[in-house]
Amino acid sequence: MGRPVLIGVLLGLAFGANAGTPHDSLRSAYVHSYSNYFFLGPLIKKNDLGFDIVSANDAKKTYTFKANHSVSAGFNVNLFDVNLGIVFGIPLEAGSEQVYGKSEVRDLQLTAIGRQWFADVYGQKYSGFYVQYPGLVVPAGQPFPQRPDLATRNFGMSFTYIFNHEEFSLRAPYLFSERQKVGKGSFLFSYVLSSFDLQADSALIPAGRWPEWGDGAAVNELRFTSLGIAPGYSHTFVAKKFFLNLTLAFGPAHYWMRYKEQLSRARNDIRIDFYSLGRVGLGYDGDRFFGGLSFTTQSRNVTYGRTTFQNTIGTIRIVAGFRFKEEGLLKKKAIDFIPRP
Repeated sequence: MGRPVLIGVLLGLAFGANAGTPHDSLRSAYVHSYSNYFFLGPLIKKNDLGFDIVSANDAKKTYTFKANHSVSAGFNVNLFDVNLGIVFGIPLEAGSEQVYGKSEVRDLQLTAIGRQWFADVYGQKYSGFYVQYPGLVVPAGQPFPQRPDLATRNFGMSFTYIFNHEEFSLRAPYLFSERQKVGKGSFLFSYVLSSFDLQADSALIPAGRWPEWGDGAAVNELRFTSLGIAPGYSHTFVAKKFFLNLTLAFGPAHYWMRYKEQLSRARNDIRIDFYSLGRVGLGYDGDRFFGGLSFTTQSRNVTYGRTTFQNTIGTIRIVAGFRFKEEGLLKKKAIDFIPRP
């Protein structure tokens, strides 16, 4: 049973126009700001990084690789207009490791949301996966096929511009530093940069299936860097102080690839493929108490030879808290602590 480790940090920075401007007067009709409050409360979070290896000759030929790790728990606090969430991994039961194997997980995420933009930086290191595929039957309590030799590293960043920032807030459904008073939406435009690296001691697909699978079945090392753009749309529906936010972005991405089959030299390739991002947030946003659940998923498909790599990063986040009026030193903002010439 592993010890708890720090696996996630969520940071929200609130930067906006100066109070009292005409833009603020217009925005206040649609968005209520809690910049004069600090809040704290519990936070539960689970990240998943899994991937599928699919034969381009037959989509039914699929191997799914999943890490075995638990949810994380911690706290969420908003102070000096900075939102900080820190969670720690909860140890797994010994029975779970026997069935699904042991995974080592390191996960860091930094998110900053302003009025006009949304920025995200993340880094993930996973090692140790269990395997599923069509036709696999595992008796109850018996172990799944496991790949303790398999390790992945995933790093990326994105920047999103919010067009209708005078009437719409992304901070409201995901940071709770604001409240959307009237249902509104906005078109979005995102830039995405990411890098993924996979290494294993042996091929991801068993040697007996190579002939029927096609080119790429024997790969045991894979690396790609992607640069993409993704237009999208986000909308928040409001019923009194309850809300539902739906966000979707989708667009092309340019992939620089390097992959190596177990018995061959490494090969390089360039591909144009797709990237998508989806977010769902729902909850209650009162003046003193708030609570909500959010789900975020990022996905990408990359083809090499006759094999397709499908990667999905999913995050579930449950948060609740109470707001308190700022007094004295707590009225300061983070920017006030930055030395000025």
